[in-house]
Amino acid sequence: MRTSAEAGQTSDGTVYVASRLVADPEYVFAPGAVAVANGIVLAAGPKDDILRMAPSSFAVRELPGAAILPGLVNAHTHLQIPRLTDPAGQPLPIPPNFVDWLLQVIVWRMQAYPSSFAGNFAEATREAISFGTTSAGEIAGPDLTVYSSCPLRARVFAEGIGFAPEAAPAVLEAVGESIRQLEVLSAVNPLLAPGVSPHTLYTVGEGLLRSLAALASGKKLPVCLHLAESAAEMEFLSRGGGEIATRLYPFVGQDVSSFRGIGRSIPGHLSATGLLREGLLLAHNVHLAAGQIDALRAAGARFVLCPRSNEAHGNGAPDVTHFVDAGIPFALGTDSLGSVPDLDLWEESRRARSLYRGKMGDAALCRELFRALTVNGAAALALPTGTLAQGVPADFVAVDDPGGEGAEIFVRLVEGTQRSNVRLTVVGGRPVHGDAA
Repeated sequence: MRTSAEAGQTSDGTVYVASRLVADPEYVFAPGAVAVANGIVLAAGPKDDILRMAPSSFAVRELPGAAILPGLVNAHTHLQIPRLTDPAGQPLPIPPNFVDWLLQVIVWRMQAYPSSFAGNFAEATREAISFGTTSAGEIAGPDLTVYSSCPLRARVFAEGIGFAPEAAPAVLEAVGESIRQLEVLSAVNPLLAPGVSPHTLYTVGEGLLRSLAALASGKKLPVCLHLAESAAEMEFLSRGGGEIATRLYPFVGQDVSSFRGIGRSIPGHLSATGLLREGLLLAHNVHLAAGQIDALRAAGARFVLCPRSNEAHGNGAPDVTHFVDAGIPFALGTDSLGSVPDLDLWEESRRARSLYRGKMGDAALCRELFRALTVNGAAALALPTGTLAQGVPADFVAVDDPGGEGAEIFVRLVEGTQRSNVRLTVVGGRPVHGDAA
């Protein structure tokens, strides 16, 4: 049992009792319970054991027919980007061409009212929470003040964009100032933690990459980089050509005709700029060869896959089979509402499941996908969550128990969990969705 004799020496709290407790991908108890006080898990395990050791002053909340799970971790998202609409408020179709979509997002950003970002963020966080998400890897949007009241546990990556060498000093200063603001906000909202995000290798020049890597290393912050997302990106990185050069940069008034590619392999480039280390999170990873993935992981990188976003933009699909069969930990993310119809991580896991072509049995595969949604996501973001064990933050979700014995529970969770099945979402011990929220 995952518990402690000291659990009875704490202040008032709550014991949540359910038909089943999935403490992590390895430990399942039926029935199970989790005892919570001061935002922390005091004990999690079999129902009778937890009730016996909990102080009599603890409230007991029964959730019959429910399964309590660690909260889901959306390891890559942009919560200030909304569903994009035309001037009449009608949804814009998602362009199947990636550069077309980039231009669409740039136009949205240029035309967006500064006051709209807070509303976009509030709507997106409510939606994410309603699907059972409790943590996020957020690429910081234009309005940093919204994070002071962020209801999700979040690693917020301050983003830097600047390809021209002369832009580097100002961008570095801006990213440093964003980190300082996020540090101040995290003192108000302890759910927050800062990070650094050089946007992509095709929008951040080598000098700025080195400076941002040094900034992150000096402050011991994780780094998130969009990588190998599209064929257009790979063409630009290899020789400086393609639509990134002929359409994207002319649209923003920049001349990149002198660029002839990075001149080295992607792992070599990341290593040379100081980015390739423990704490580097790579998002998308569609156009990486298996050997590149292996080399990046060996040097400490972690990965987050966003298969629905990749499909929407015609970018292809990440090599889920290699990640699974090679035992390389990966997390899952939705990307933004500008790319996907919703912030449903369960649907993201179903899409990843459909991409697997290996020989692993379905039950074992779905267990790995559940691990991607919880344990791996938390590790990728360096957040102290993703499981239900003594001493971790009380971030969890209660869903309708799908039934099943052994690993079959993971098949049924991945296969059948919908938004309508989510009964309760708790972040830091506080219900934020459901009847008690």
